[in-house]
Amino acid sequence: MKDRLYNVYGKIFVLLTFAHLICTYANAGIYNYDEILINLNNRLSSRCSANDSISILTNIFDILQVSGSPKADSVAEFTYHVARRHGMTGTALEMLRHRANSNNRNLDVLEILDDRMSEFDITPDAQQTETFIAFSRNYYYAHYADESTRRKCFEKQLQKVSVNPPANLYESIELLHAVCMYISLESKGELLVEYIDRLGKLVDRLPADNVELRNAYNVQAAIAYSSAGETQKAVDADMKLIEIMDSLRSYYKSNGRPYRAYGANRYVVYTRLLSNWEKLPQEDIRDYYDMAKRYAADDPRAAATFAKAPLPDIFYAMATKDYSKASKLIQKHIDEPLVRNRRSRLLRYLITASEALGDKDTMLYASREYNRMLEQIIDDRMQERYKELQIVYDTYEFKQDYEKLRSEKRESESKMQKIVIIIALVALIVLLVLVFFLVKQYRRSQELACTLQVANSTLKNERDSLRESQAALTQARDSAMQSNQFKTDYIRNMSNELTVPLNAIVEYSHLIVDCTDANDKPYLERYAEQVESNCTFLAAIVNDVLHLSEIESEQVSLRRELVDLRRLAEISVETIRPMLHKGIEIVFDSESPNPETYTDPRRVQQILINVLGNAAKYTRQGRIFLECHIVNGGKSVAIAISDTGPGIPAADKERIFERFVKLDKNAQGIGLGLPISRLLARLLGGDLVLDTTYTHGARFIFTLPYIVK
Repeated sequence: MKDRLYNVYGKIFVLLTFAHLICTYANAGIYNYDEILINLNNRLSSRCSANDSISILTNIFDILQVSGSPKADSVAEFTYHVARRHGMTGTALEMLRHRANSNNRNLDVLEILDDRMSEFDITPDAQQTETFIAFSRNYYYAHYADESTRRKCFEKQLQKVSVNPPANLYESIELLHAVCMYISLESKGELLVEYIDRLGKLVDRLPADNVELRNAYNVQAAIAYSSAGETQKAVDADMKLIEIMDSLRSYYKSNGRPYRAYGANRYVVYTRLLSNWEKLPQEDIRDYYDMAKRYAADDPRAAATFAKAPLPDIFYAMATKDYSKASKLIQKHIDEPLVRNRRSRLLRYLITASEALGDKDTMLYASREYNRMLEQIIDDRMQERYKELQIVYDTYEFKQDYEKLRSEKRESESKMQKIVIIIALVALIVLLVLVFFLVKQYRRSQELACTLQVANSTLKNERDSLRESQAALTQARDSAMQSNQFKTDYIRNMSNELTVPLNAIVEYSHLIVDCTDANDKPYLERYAEQVESNCTFLAAIVNDVLHLSEIESEQVSLRRELVDLRRLAEISVETIRPMLHKGIEIVFDSESPNPETYTDPRRVQQILINVLGNAAKYTRQGRIFLECHIVNGGKSVAIAISDTGPGIPAADKERIFERFVKLDKNAQGIGLGLPISRLLARLLGGDLVLDTTYTHGARFIFTLPYIVK
């Protein structure tokens, strides 16, 4: 009875779908679906077999897919249940893949589809489907999850790829696909190409019939290679996509599904191939253009895309030097959202076309827009490079942590094995003693002597083994300490090696000025000052890296003495005063107390100079204000440094203390001053925090233990 009701509801659903399709497409003029759908309806209404029902439903789904109807997802869901009920696993898995692809923005649906995979036996097709669903889930987390969730997922997956990649091929592909998806959001350069290449090598190992995964990979690879300027690799990926679509179309047609088409997909592929016209032979350009125009005429979705952004016409006009047509098309469609990612290229085409046509106004407009976009692209590329370096740095840290954990695990296992061996030996000895004591009591004295001799020999062996283990552990510890010292020495040597030539550059620049005629000195002195300023900046960066390395390796020594904090603050103020922008005033509160405490004056001064330097860098008008207070019931001293600069958002109050973080990418420095200052403050027993209640700029509060004796 339940199956009969299910069949009735299913047929009613399909009839409603037919009515929707006939009303939508009967007069479309592109596809004549009304007669096809009426025929399918009549066949479904009759008592057809299970195979015929599935054939009809899949044909309906194919028509909906081609037309871009939102009902396609519902038909796929219905077809899945029918196929499962009749044991048609291949069709059921196909519908799951289609639903995953169309619901990559809906995590709840993707989780339901993933749960359904537990109902299938483990086969290459089932593994392909499960991995395809994971691809869609990766796409969701990369593009639609919040920043915190996306970052956590990325770090977790990057760590797995870097230090503990799975042995299963499908799991490895899923994991590497997720990493590629996240990297593509941050960078379009060499790092993305490297990971896409790695993913391609894994995909090549898949069974030949896993065409859906190969198709998904080649789509991502073609886009990534094209963005990175790897033209030949992009063309190869697109050609593989065409081969896959040809094979799929032949397969579906031979299985009674003639309406399965890839016109919109082919239009996109041929348009992307045509975008590389500058490096293609003329015969290929013509072929790709003809194919793109053909699918734009035949497929409704491709036609809609072509109407809004006729990129094939633009590329072909540029390739054939029909600059008049190219200029008109570009000016008409340059602001379309569909061409946003190609806007810089179209502006470059417009400059070429307008220059050839002598259209100076258009060329001036295009040149200005292109220059503006170039500046943005350069900034984006610099930011991408920084993020690539951060990813590489994170990968290195993951590997270091993993090796450390493995080493600790091996040591722990070794110790446990030794303990077990000792316990086993002791238990064996005790058992032997008891057995011999009960069975051969009359030989008690002789057996006891023999047992003691065996025990003595065993203990000697264990003693020797423990000594060898202790020596090995000592050697491993010394090796680790030596490696850490090598790292610190390398950074210190790098600092020394850079400082000497930098100082020489400064001295030689001043020497050149001193040896120049008096008339040329003012001109050259300005450049000598710039050389000195940049050398000082570079030396500061190297010193920051050295300080960070010393702090992390716990090599920072503290020399505590009774310190006049007010005097230290005044010295720091005078050190920073030459760095202030014109008109900026720096003031120490005259009403502040003058506490003295036991601490390291050099480290305190280093923290104050770092924070004051940060304030001087961003304060363009107003003043910088220092004040000192006894807080926490007389247990701590707090030094507050306030400025009237642009301020720092409360959401970034902890992020600014992370290494290499810069809220203003155009500001000097590499983002180490504040992290080093906080680490030093905590080594001194205090802290450095951002006061988020201050709204006139930025205020940092530096606290120290108040120790009088």
